[in-house]
Amino acid sequence: MKTMMAKMPMQRRMMIYFAVPLLIIQIVIAASCYPALLVRFRKQMDYLLGQSINQAVSFLESYIHNMEYLTQLVENNGQIYGVLTAEQFMGEKRPDEQYMEFYMLNRTFNSLEFSNSLYRFGLYISDDIAYVNNNYFIFPQSRLEERNDHARMKEYFASGRDYLVLSEERKDIGSRDMSKMLTLYHQILNSSTEEIVGICSISIDMDRIVQVMENANITSRGLVYLVNAEGEGIVSSNETLFQELREWDSFPLKGEEISGQSVKMGRTTYYADRKDIENTGWQMVSLIPAREYDGQYRSMVLLAVISVVIMAFTIMMVSYFLSNYYVGRLKKLGLQMKHLQDGNLNVQLPSIQQGDEIEEVYRNFNFMVGEVRRLLKEEFQLGKDVRVAELRALQAQINPHFLYNTLDLINWIAMDYGAEDIEKIAWNLARFYRLSLNRGQNLISIGEEAEHVQVYVNIQKFHYDDAVHLEVDIPEELKSLACLNIILQPFVENAILHGIGERTEISQCSIAIRVQKQGDNILFTVKDDGPGMTQRQMEEAETLDISQIKGGYGVKNINFRIKLCFGEEYGVRYESVLGEGTTAFILIPAMTMEEAEKKIM
Repeated sequence: MKTMMAKMPMQRRMMIYFAVPLLIIQIVIAASCYPALLVRFRKQMDYLLGQSINQAVSFLESYIHNMEYLTQLVENNGQIYGVLTAEQFMGEKRPDEQYMEFYMLNRTFNSLEFSNSLYRFGLYISDDIAYVNNNYFIFPQSRLEERNDHARMKEYFASGRDYLVLSEERKDIGSRDMSKMLTLYHQILNSSTEEIVGICSISIDMDRIVQVMENANITSRGLVYLVNAEGEGIVSSNETLFQELREWDSFPLKGEEISGQSVKMGRTTYYADRKDIENTGWQMVSLIPAREYDGQYRSMVLLAVISVVIMAFTIMMVSYFLSNYYVGRLKKLGLQMKHLQDGNLNVQLPSIQQGDEIEEVYRNFNFMVGEVRRLLKEEFQLGKDVRVAELRALQAQINPHFLYNTLDLINWIAMDYGAEDIEKIAWNLARFYRLSLNRGQNLISIGEEAEHVQVYVNIQKFHYDDAVHLEVDIPEELKSLACLNIILQPFVENAILHGIGERTEISQCSIAIRVQKQGDNILFTVKDDGPGMTQRQMEEAETLDISQIKGGYGVKNINFRIKLCFGEEYGVRYESVLGEGTTAFILIPAMTMEEAEKKIM
């Protein structure tokens, strides 16, 4: 054996020495790891199947919860409830009074549906109302009474529950075309008399529910379907397969929750999962063909065999290239030495730090060549870094001017086309960023700070349909005094966002800013009529750990900035009454721009 190996070329011997041990190790590892990998793969498949149906159930529950929320939104809407519970609602009314009722209901439902475009709204009221045949938002109650499931609906209402069912409802906003929908019916009661004054319906296109079930079906011949509270299979991810399988007596419908239970229908065995849909009595069932499920393991075995073959081939190829590399390196060494002997001083021998005699001979030469190349590379990189720094500095100067010029251009184009709203927004936005950036300075005059707040509010007025009102009271002699940049706008922003921005019941937002001089100080007062703050919230806003500051111009950061620049006796404090509003008091020293620059620089 040794004699035979000694007669082999060096490259072939290196291949054998490298490849054979690796192949043996690969076979041993594959044989020992495959069973554990198979068990882990089965657990992953079980988890994946369980997660797919759990996620589908969560999606459906989310839709139903949203529908329940929207029924409460309708019932608690003051305009709808006021019309339905009015004493004259069922009595004789003039045509103009009927029209006003219809107009108010139609406008309110149109607004609700526009804000929740995924869902369709409906209201069922007495057939005696003149405008009951609107058939867009308002329908006659007789339409419900004509349904085959009306008795079941009454049972649900009698027990105080909403009624969830498939029905034919409007498909799209602004259309009367009908489509199969998942609908939740809810009784609206007069809180004083406990009488039923109407039934509202919230619907969602059944295609969305089917899509959820199709996404949950991760096999080509699997099936996901819904079972209602009465144990009826009503809709599925594959209607043809659904109709085919439901003929079997073993077809799983309503029952206890199950996971991975084997069910045989004809010659096909399925793994069944059944999950409850919260608070509905409905269930979602998933059927996975056992052949497809178990086929995953056969594919894994085939994949393992292919992987072993590929790895063996890869080891052989790597062995070949490595041996060829080392043998070729020796050949290259001899060739480069021949060139050197011929007088070629530009040759460079590879230095791989293996410490052999040949490398020792050329080490000093290679070191000098390497040093020259390193110095040239550093010189090039230094010049490149300088150019990048210059480019970034130029960009930092250009970008703000580009922003201002672009906004000015939009302003002028809007003026040319008579688009006054766009003109105003562009002008205010340009002015807002000019004052915000302030040429990189921390100081600004009180007059400019007030203007900064004003242009911000001007922009927000467009966002909130002119529902934000700002009143600014600044004596003329105080406008030229200095203050820190952006110390008023965050309070105004908070008043808008936590008031009209978050609470639908708030339709107007009024903010008053007053500036007055108190001795050697300036006191800013920012008062709003929003929801107010609790005592704890005020304490948290006034006391802030400096280690929590992460930059930005939030209201919590303003107190820190003022104290850092002017001292602990200055800063922000609050007064607030829940439901009535909040007042922020900002105290800074009265200084000219020159005095302020000397103090904080």
